[in-house]
Amino acid sequence: MKNTKNLVMAVANDSGNGFSKTYTQFEDGTNSTTVTPSLYANVSGKETIPELGRIDLGELDNNMDVMIKSPALKTASELLVGKAAVNSGNAVTAYNVEANTGKAETDITIIIPLVKIAYAALNHVLDQEKNIPNTINVQLAYYLTCLPISEFNNKKKRDALRKKLIKGKHIVLIKNFSRDVKITISLDADNTYIYPEGIAAQIGLIYSANNFPNYRNDDVYTNAPYKNGQDYYNSGNTLLIDIGDGTTDVSIINATRPLKGIGVNISLNQGVGTAAAAASDQLQIDYPQLGHYTRSVFLEHAAMKNQEGKTLREKYLTPQINLLIRAIETEVEKEFRKANNDISTVVVLGGGVNLLTSQNKKAVQSLLDSLNPLADHQRIWWIDSEYNQLLNLDGLRVFLAQKLNKK
Repeated sequence: MKNTKNLVMAVANDSGNGFSKTYTQFEDGTNSTTVTPSLYANVSGKETIPELGRIDLGELDNNMDVMIKSPALKTASELLVGKAAVNSGNAVTAYNVEANTGKAETDITIIIPLVKIAYAALNHVLDQEKNIPNTINVQLAYYLTCLPISEFNNKKKRDALRKKLIKGKHIVLIKNFSRDVKITISLDADNTYIYPEGIAAQIGLIYSANNFPNYRNDDVYTNAPYKNGQDYYNSGNTLLIDIGDGTTDVSIINATRPLKGIGVNISLNQGVGTAAAAASDQLQIDYPQLGHYTRSVFLEHAAMKNQEGKTLREKYLTPQINLLIRAIETEVEKEFRKANNDISTVVVLGGGVNLLTSQNKKAVQSLLDSLNPLADHQRIWWIDSEYNQLLNLDGLRVFLAQKLNKK
């Protein structure tokens, strides 16, 4: 007898260039948030892939082994996703931040979320029944995601991503066991939403994702210039700088509303990932015997507390980060002029903030002070590193909670 389960889920997903952050919620209210490296690798047949009896079911998310059959993808091949791809030693596919291809039209923006939804569904069934089903049919009541501002502003790109997501049924075959588990995922065109990155993060700073419609009031405000989300909401015009891996979004917003006549602003096709890639390219020119480091490997080595790490940071990465800061400063000057310098707070967030040095921060403060000479000191809120990674997802969760509350 076939063992088939039917599930309804709501999903919010932030497809970061470095990590995919995903929130899943089921009809019974159970939910989870997972952070997964945004990469996959083809299975070569030489890997030792854990199977039933040799794998802790609690570790499934670290051993994602799938085949995807989707009308949104041209081919179907067996893939290792996230940590499984990293641990395989095989060549990985990630977002190509150097090529500026964006997220809307690349397969990885489809592959990673589908796999994470499939494993979330399987984990939910296993938690409830401790029994591995043959098939799980998943209907997404809502699917929310976000794009860099430059892609969000391009209707063709927004429509291209939405078309891929809602194009028929997506089938994910989970291959961790002696027999495949078939996950069928269906999205509804009317309940699939795309938001701008950065703006989503602003919403995540103001409202509580865990207790909407209440304002946020947790440790993110410990070192903030505001007491809580309500205080921040009432603070006036904010200039957001969202420094990511492949892009940096700059936008001006008053509470939750873009300024009239300005709208959602701009994206630079530069971030800490492009800086790391350029630094790695220069390293290879200087030391060809080292081979070519990917941006993630370069950043891992640059973070080492030894002479190698120090050299990579000071000689190779810092000059590229300085170039990034100068590019950001140029755009910030333009945005200040658009708002007639009426900016109460500059908020700097995103995973890239963690790589900025104290000198970078002083340079930004100096520029901002010069743009607002009538004020003693331009207020800057540097979001603490432990919160940066999930802010866009927090905002998507707020939007999701708003929709679920209306049902």
